[in-house]
Amino acid sequence: MRGLWWPVAHQLLKQTARVTLPRRFLPEARRRFYKNVTVAGNGGIYEVNLDLHKLKTPKGHTLQAGHIPNYGLALAVAQEWAASKDKIVPSLMHLTGLSYTVIDNPNHETKWDTVHKTLEYLDTDTLLFREEQSEELNTLQAKEWDPILAWFNQKFDADIKPCAGLFGADIPDPVRETIRRYLLSYDVWAVNGFLYGVEALKSVILTIAAAERKITAEKAAFLSRLELEYQTSHWGSVEWAHDLDKQEVTARFSAALLFIHFNTWQATTKHKAK
Repeated sequence: MRGLWWPVAHQLLKQTARVTLPRRFLPEARRRFYKNVTVAGNGGIYEVNLDLHKLKTPKGHTLQAGHIPNYGLALAVAQEWAASKDKIVPSLMHLTGLSYTVIDNPNHETKWDTVHKTLEYLDTDTLLFREEQSEELNTLQAKEWDPILAWFNQKFDADIKPCAGLFGADIPDPVRETIRRYLLSYDVWAVNGFLYGVEALKSVILTIAAAERKITAEKAAFLSRLELEYQTSHWGSVEWAHDLDKQEVTARFSAALLFIHFNTWQATTKHKAK
């Protein structure tokens, strides 16, 4: 929707009788086959059990074999399985899917590969593209996006400026390498969380801002959809479709943020002196 203005959007929306969403290549939903979900393990190696069966990845690895690195993440994965009622819907189990990806590593990617893939979104970052044809929308984008961009520039000692049209922003190589080093400072689990978040919002800037607790997951998702929110506020929304998309983006990004935080959080235990 970037760089696109809809002068007849209200007419198009009226003509829309049915919305067909693309079908994802995801496992089909299946009946719940277990009663209880538990977490076992210690010392940085945890597993999730469905009744007496260990939860396994699509490649047949147990989560323990992949070393879920902390108890908090193991509990969160277990909660996704416990929350499934009659049917298991893999597309709604984002933390489970992320854990599977790290453990199975289906594309045989290194941490550097994942960071490189994440940085490919920087040139076309949502916050760097501004509307040219609507002064009102351009003003709104500046008001909502500029403070986040200013914070990002300050953090990485950069001077990235927004652009208009279809061409990507000018990102100097030294700035790109600084951001690369920042992402590489995280472990492979958290790095996969960053990629998942960036894919959801199409924004490296918003994802890092949320990971650094500059903005909430809900605010980041809203800012990534700012142009759509503006358009629908003027021309109306397609029944349920826009709300469904909004909820899905927010859920995916929230899961990505949780995944990052779970894999960067450390706890220390102090024992009382006897």
